Amino acid sequence: MMKKFASILLIFLFAIFSAGCTKYAKDEEIQQLNNLKAETEQLEKEIKAKEQEKAALQNEIAQKDQKLKELQAEKEKVQQRLQQIK
Repeated sequence: MMKKFASILLIFLFAIFSAGCTKYAKDEEIQQLNNLKAETEQLEKEIKAKEQEKAALQNEIAQKDQKLKELQAEKEKVQQRLQQIK
């Protein structure tokens, strides 16, 4: 979703840049472009950070799933031993 937003933002930047009536961009337009570029870069950094966070969380989930499987197997062994004792 954020990639789509960044793409739309870049298209918007291109439209602003190419739609000027004069040969050169006005100072105000240049400032707007610079602001939008900075915002785009910030959003891309946030996307990367969130993707890294997501990967870390997925890794943590995988580790906990593995530990859960090990504990379930151990529980089954204990239950079998209890059944043998009875």
